[in-house]
Amino acid sequence: MAGRPARAAGRELPGLSVDAGGGEAELARLRAESDRVAQSLLAMDDHPGHRLLRGTTLAGETARRWESANAAMVGLWEWFDAYRAVLAQAGATRDAAERRRLLTGPEVVLAAPPPARTLTSPAVAAERITLAELVTRMKHRYAELTALFDEVHAAWSARLAVLDPVAGRLAGLAESGTVRALRAEVAAAHARAVADPLTPDAAAAGLADRAAGVAALLEGFAARVAAVTAVLAEAGAVRDEVVALRVVVVAEIAGEHPATPEVSGPAGALAGLRLRFPEVRERELTEVESAAAAVLERTRAVAAQLAGSVERRAELRGRLDAYRAKATARGHAEDAALAALHRAARDVLHAVPCDLRAGTVAVARYQRAVQDRTEAAR
Repeated sequence: MAGRPARAAGRELPGLSVDAGGGEAELARLRAESDRVAQSLLAMDDHPGHRLLRGTTLAGETARRWESANAAMVGLWEWFDAYRAVLAQAGATRDAAERRRLLTGPEVVLAAPPPARTLTSPAVAAERITLAELVTRMKHRYAELTALFDEVHAAWSARLAVLDPVAGRLAGLAESGTVRALRAEVAAAHARAVADPLTPDAAAAGLADRAAGVAALLEGFAARVAAVTAVLAEAGAVRDEVVALRVVVVAEIAGEHPATPEVSGPAGALAGLRLRFPEVRERELTEVESAAAAVLERTRAVAAQLAGSVERRAELRGRLDAYRAKATARGHAEDAALAALHRAARDVLHAVPCDLRAGTVAVARYQRAVQDRTEAAR
C-alpha cells in the first residue's frame, strides 16, 4: 500500500458550473460533469491514505483529524446526492422557467447538522443554497479531504521507509537479547506509525542508527576479533624480546628498569567475548581493542627503552674511543692527565653493571679536555 500513488482523478473536482440559460444542452453538460465528479469521489474513497484511515484503529492526532474528516466525507456525498437530485428535477420538468429556477435559484436543501441541543436552544432550520454555492463548498471540502489523505499517506510512507529496512536488517542477525529488544521496538514503532502517522514519534528516533550499530558489531565481530588477536600476537612476540633483552640490561646496566608488560588481561577478556557471542556489546569489544592496543604500545616502549640503554652504552664507548684516537693524532698520547681521564671513563663504561649517568659525565670530561688541548696547540 505504501508505494501506491493516489489517482489523478482524486486531486481536484471537475469545474462544475451553472448557466442561467437553463436549456437542454446546459443540463446535459451538467449531467456529464456530475458523472465525472462521481468518479472523482469514488477515486477519493480509494485513496491509499483514506484506505489506511478507515481500515485501522487510529490514535492521537490522526484519530482526532479522521473523526472530523470522516464526517466531512459523509457530508460531501450527501451534498453530491442533493446536487444530483436538483439536476434530476430540472431534467424532469418541461417548463424552461422552472428549469432556470432549479439550476440558478436556492433550490438545494441542506439538512442542518445536529446541534448540541439544550432544553431552551432554538431549532436550526435547513439551509437552502444554489447549485453554484454548493459546488464551491464541495470543491473546498474535497480539497481539504484529499490534502489530509495525501498527508497521511506521505507521513505513513516516510515512517515505513525508515522502519522496514531496519526490520529487514535485524531479521538477518543472530539471536541475542539486544537484537530481540530492538525488534520489539521496531514492531512497536511500526504499530504507532500505522495508528498515528501524523504525530511525530520521538521514541523511534535513532532506531536506524542503533540497529546499524548492532548489525555492524555482530557482522564484523569475527574480523575485529581476528584483528585484536593479531595485535596480541605481536605484543606477545615483542614481549618475548623484552624478556630476553631485560636479562642483559638488568645484568649490565645500572639503574631502575621497566617491568615486562603482560598480555594475559586483554587475551582473557577477548576469550570471554568469544564465548558469549552474540551476547556482546560494542562497548565491551571496544574496551578489549583499546586494551590490546595499549599493551602493544607499552611493550614496544619497554623494548625501546631497554634497547636504548644498551645503545647508549655503545654510543658512549664509541665516542670515548674516537676522542682517544683524536688525542693520539694530535700528539697527546703521553699526556698523563688525559690518560687518567680516559681510564676513569673507560672503567665506568666497562663496569658491570654500567652506570650510564656516570659514564656520560666521564666521557664529557675527557672530551672537553681533548678539545682544550687541541685548541691550545693551534
